Amino acid sequence: MIIDTHAHLYWDSFKDDFDEVIQRSLDAGVTTIINVGVDVEKSEEALRQAQRISGERSRTIKLLERSSQALIKAYSTIGLHPHEVLRYTQGKLDVDVSIQQDILVLEQIYQRASGKIVAVGECGLDYFFDHPGLLPSPISLAQAKDLQRQLFQAQIDLAKKLNLPLIVHCRDDRSKDPQNSEAWDEVLQMIDDHPTILHCYSGLPETTQKVLLMPNTYVSFAGNLTYPKNEYLRQALKIIPLEKILVETDCPFLPPQSKRGQRNEPAYITEVVQTIAEIKNLTLDKVEKVVYNNTKQLLKV
Repeated sequence: MIIDTHAHLYWDSFKDDFDEVIQRSLDAGVTTIINVGVDVEKSEEALRQAQRISGERSRTIKLLERSSQALIKAYSTIGLHPHEVLRYTQGKLDVDVSIQQDILVLEQIYQRASGKIVAVGECGLDYFFDHPGLLPSPISLAQAKDLQRQLFQAQIDLAKKLNLPLIVHCRDDRSKDPQNSEAWDEVLQMIDDHPTILHCYSGLPETTQKVLLMPNTYVSFAGNLTYPKNEYLRQALKIIPLEKILVETDCPFLPPQSKRGQRNEPAYITEVVQTIAEIKNLTLDKVEKVVYNNTKQLLKV
C-alpha cells in the first residue's frame, strides 16, 4: 500500500518496457504513481501517461487484470523545473511575458483534466550550476538566481489560484561550503504556509529544524536516503514525525542502494519504505499505513 509521489515515467529509458514497469510496480505493492512534469511539454505527456495507466484499456491494463484485477492509479502534475529559466533568456519575448505564457498553458492543462492533476511542480530553486549549459556566459549567477525566483513565485501563485499543493525541488551548491543552505532558506521563506512537498529532501539540520515548525510542509524521501554517505538524511529522518513523511523514487533517477547503477522505477520504492521502518524502529505495516494516509490527505488521491 505505497504511493510513489514523484516519478518521471515519460523518460526515454522507459520506452521499451513501460508495461512491464507498471506490472512490477503493482507486484511490489505500489497502488498509486504521481507522474511529475518538469516543463510544458512534459506536463502534457505526464498527464497522457497517467490517463493511459489508470483509464485506457491498453496492454498495460490487460497485464494488470491478469495478475490481480487491481489497477494502479496514476495522476500527474504541472510544473516548470528551475533549470527551465535559461530557456526564457533565449527567446525574443520579455522574460516575464514568456513565463506568464507558460503559466497560462499549465493552467489550461489543469482545466482540461483537473481530476487527474494533483499538484504544481516540480518547481523551486536549484543553485547548483555545475552542469554544462546551465549558466551560459550572457547570464550571471545573480541573474540566473533572480530568474529562478521569478519562475518559482509564478508557480506558487498558480498553486494558490488552483488550490493545489506544491512539489518543490531545492538544491544548494555545497561544493565549496558543505553548510550552504541559501536555496533552502529562500524556498522555505517563499512557500510560507502553503501545502508543500519537499521532494527528494536534502536539507541540513538547521533546515530540518525550520521544516518541523511548518505544519503544511511534508518531507519526501527518495533512494538517496539509503546511500551510505548520506548519514545526515538518516539523522533528519529520525527527528521528522512520520506524519510529515512521504516517499518517492524520482525514477529513473536515484535508485536505492541495492540497485545502484541501474535505472530506477516505482517498484524499487519498497527499499525506501523499509529503510524508514528500520531507522524509526517501526513495523513496515505502520510506516506504509501512515505514509499512505499522509499522501492521500495532501494530494487528495
